[in-house]
Amino acid sequence: MFVLEPLDTDSASLVLQDNIRRWLQAVVALGFISFFAGISLLLVLTYKLISWKLRSKRSNQFIVLIFNLILADIQQSLAFLLNVEWLRLGSLEVSNPVCFAQGWLVSTGDLGSGVWCFAIGLHTFASVILDFRLRPRYFYLTIILLWVFTLGVSSIGIGLYADNIYVRSGVWCWIHHDLEDLRLWTHYVWIFIFEFGNVLVYTAIYAILTYRIRSGYYTAEEAKRVRSISNLMVVYPLVYVVCTIPLASARMAAMSGSPPSLARLSLSGAMITSNGWLDVLLYTCTRRTMIFSDEPPPDENGIDTFATFWIEKPKRFGGECKVEATNSRAKGRRRRGRVTLPLGSDSSDDLCGSNTNEIKLVTTTQVTNEPAQPEDYEEMEADLRKARPRTPVGRWSEDMSGSPNLSFRELSLSHTPH
Repeated sequence: MFVLEPLDTDSASLVLQDNIRRWLQAVVALGFISFFAGISLLLVLTYKLISWKLRSKRSNQFIVLIFNLILADIQQSLAFLLNVEWLRLGSLEVSNPVCFAQGWLVSTGDLGSGVWCFAIGLHTFASVILDFRLRPRYFYLTIILLWVFTLGVSSIGIGLYADNIYVRSGVWCWIHHDLEDLRLWTHYVWIFIFEFGNVLVYTAIYAILTYRIRSGYYTAEEAKRVRSISNLMVVYPLVYVVCTIPLASARMAAMSGSPPSLARLSLSGAMITSNGWLDVLLYTCTRRTMIFSDEPPPDENGIDTFATFWIEKPKRFGGECKVEATNSRAKGRRRRGRVTLPLGSDSSDDLCGSNTNEIKLVTTTQVTNEPAQPEDYEEMEADLRKARPRTPVGRWSEDMSGSPNLSFRELSLSHTPH
C-alpha cells in the first residue's frame, strides 16, 4: 500500500466563498432532479420486470439494460447531490466520511454510465442492423461481467491507497491530483473510449439505415418512419458526449498544467449530473411503448421498439373497396373512385342498392398476417379501458336513458367484454 504526501492547498479542506456556493447550489439542484427522476423510473422498471416475470415468465433485454443504466445514473447523481453536505457546513471537509463516499460514487457513477450507454448502443446495433440477440444465459453473464469491470476498475485506487485516495478535487471530493496516471487509466481513458464508441456505433446505425432507405429495403410507409428513427439516433450519443466531455476536458487541462477555475468545474459538474434526468427523459419518450407495456415486448423486435411522437404511425388494420361507375348516356366515358371503408361497415350494401344498372362495385379483399407490435397492444389496451364502465351506476344510467325498459340481463350482457 502506497502512502501519499501531506495534503497541499489544492487538496486540503476549503471554505466555500459566496460565488462558489451559488454554483454548488445549481449542481445540487440538478443532482436532485436526476436522482429523483432516476429513482422514479427505476421503481417503474422494477415493477415491470417483476410483473412480466410473474405473468409471462420472461423479460426484455433492452429494458434490463436501461435498468442498469439508470442504476449507474443514480450513483452519479447521488455523488453530486452529496455536495449539499458542504453547503450545510459552509466548507468542504476532507476528514468527513462523506468525502470518501462522494469520491467513490463519482468514480463508479461516471464509469458505469459510460459502460451502460455503450452497451445499449451495441445492443441497438445488433438488434436493429444485424437482427442478433444474445441468449439469456450469455446476456445476464455479460451484465455481471460489466458490473465486475465497473466496480473492479474503480476499486484499484482504493486497493493501492486505502482511505487516502479521495481528497478535495475542486469543489467536491475525488482522486488525489498527484495520482494523474490513476485518474487517466482508471477513469478518463474509458470515458473517452465510450464517448468515441457511442458516436461510432450510432453513426454506423444511421449510415446503414439511410442506405437501406435509399436502396428500397423498406416500403414507402416504413421508410418514412425509419428515416425519423435514424434522425433520432443522433440524440443518444449527443446527450452522453455533451454531458461528459466538459468535465473530462477540464480534468485533462488540469493534468496538462492549466487547472480550470472552480466556476468552470462547477459548470462541468452541473452538466455531467444532468446526464441522469436527460437519460430518463430520452428513453421514456423514445422507448415508451416498451417501458410502459403491460406485457414484455418480444426481444425479436428491432426498429419497432422506437417510438417517434412526431410521426404518426399508419393504421395497419382496415378494409378497402374499389368502386367503378359508368355513365350509360355517355358511351366510353367511365368515372372511377376509390373509397376506403372500415371492416364490418354496411356502406357497400347501400352503394349496391342505389342504382345497380349504372354502378359497378368491385370489392378487393387482401388479408395479411403479421405479429402484433407493442404499440398494437397499447392501442388495444386503451380501447379496453374506454369500454370498461367508469362506475356501474353512471354507465347504466347513460345506457338506460334511451331505453328505459331494458332488463337487468340485457344490461349485464351489454357490458360483458366480447
